[in-house]
Amino acid sequence: MTKKNNTYTDDTPYSHLSDGMSLAFDRLDNKFGKQLDGDTIKALSEKTYLQSDGNGRSVIRHDTGHRTVTTTPLEVEQSLLSAYEMSFGWQDNLLAIPHPVYAPNRPIWLKDDKSLFRNTWRKAEVLFTVPEIPEDGSVVSKPPEWAAFLQRVFHGELASDLSAVQEDPTNEFLLDGIANRTPDRERFIKEFELWLAFSLFSDQRPMWGPVLRGGHGTGKGTIANQILKPFAGASNYVQILPHNLKGDHAAQLLTERLMIVFDEVNDRGQVFYDRLKNMTTEPTLAVNPKHLAPYTDEPVFSVVVLSNEEVPMSYPEGERRWLVSPYMVHEVDGEDTAGWLYDTFVPWLRDGGYSEVGQYLKYLVATEDLPAQAWKSPWFYETCKTDANEDHTTAILTWLGQQNENQGYTISGLSSHFKAGSGVVKKCLADCGYKRGKTNGTNINVMKKKGKTGQLHPICSKTD
Repeated sequence: MTKKNNTYTDDTPYSHLSDGMSLAFDRLDNKFGKQLDGDTIKALSEKTYLQSDGNGRSVIRHDTGHRTVTTTPLEVEQSLLSAYEMSFGWQDNLLAIPHPVYAPNRPIWLKDDKSLFRNTWRKAEVLFTVPEIPEDGSVVSKPPEWAAFLQRVFHGELASDLSAVQEDPTNEFLLDGIANRTPDRERFIKEFELWLAFSLFSDQRPMWGPVLRGGHGTGKGTIANQILKPFAGASNYVQILPHNLKGDHAAQLLTERLMIVFDEVNDRGQVFYDRLKNMTTEPTLAVNPKHLAPYTDEPVFSVVVLSNEEVPMSYPEGERRWLVSPYMVHEVDGEDTAGWLYDTFVPWLRDGGYSEVGQYLKYLVATEDLPAQAWKSPWFYETCKTDANEDHTTAILTWLGQQNENQGYTISGLSSHFKAGSGVVKKCLADCGYKRGKTNGTNINVMKKKGKTGQLHPICSKTD
């Protein structure tokens, strides 16, 4: 599936706008060509323009390099035009726009016929070091250090078997196990690289995202902080927790962003999941900023989920939005992983590795197609709601059958212990004859069997 016929990306925000850099420069040149030289006009076009304020009055907007501010003609002269004697009212000839747009990997000025639009997206600093792909069709190979990083974080649980095979190369049982498990991991890495490449180096928006699961210190933070954030740019990147998505004003965190990272996800509630899947694929985003009028925005961001949990959230078997990773583990232990990441891999990134990885990802955009939906990895089926609920039900019912009938339980306690949804826990308790009541001689509410004392089980640390 290519960009031309991919129905999931045909509605890429602002795809109707084309490169307006020449039109912007020509208009400024017509107004200031006799006063300013070409380099100054170019600088003016990159930094300063007119925009209507809330009352419809034109105000000067000036890009300081860190943020865009409302300023005065004098401050612009001091910043850009100190070598010139500017005539009174010169600022009225600046380029005016109806409203700014945020279009990643597009020029600063965009146009629709003769109307100009200012693009507020700014290129990350590290991208200036990334070379273009060869025009002669030469292949850009995957950097070995990048390949080693991906293998280390996504093949971790095979490390012990690989070590054992090196000691006993004739062990057919281990060889067969490695051969059976490796292709799925290689497929996952390929799909993850495509998501990464198109999210960071194209104007297409993937309508799906990776769910990276793993233990503490296995590389999730390195992917977020050393890969996604530098390539996206600090101003285009936000890392938030699931509870940040709840509330009337949550969406204002997501506007004008290229990359949204949901960290520490452990929320199997329907409210969180509905909002997450809606923002991942819907063409519009309802924004209700504090003290301002609500509006709709055109989201351009990509989404990635990070979690220490094996089942970080609840999704049905028919879901197509999530590329679920194998559970990331240490090859040896946490100290070994941290040593390799921060003594070997990250120093390599900072010493030219970003250029190599960036060029390789650019090459993928030029030579590969963006998948319309996520590949359903084997780990997707291990963690989707249908299978997970059945597994939880079996585990809870078996466990309850082994407990003393005088024990009482809280739904929240069992839900936390088994990492299961409250609905699953309620049904299991009901099926086993547990109903809400009070522990004998107390006012503590628990789920207990009729006629039993309902003594609170140790795993339930708090009541509902």
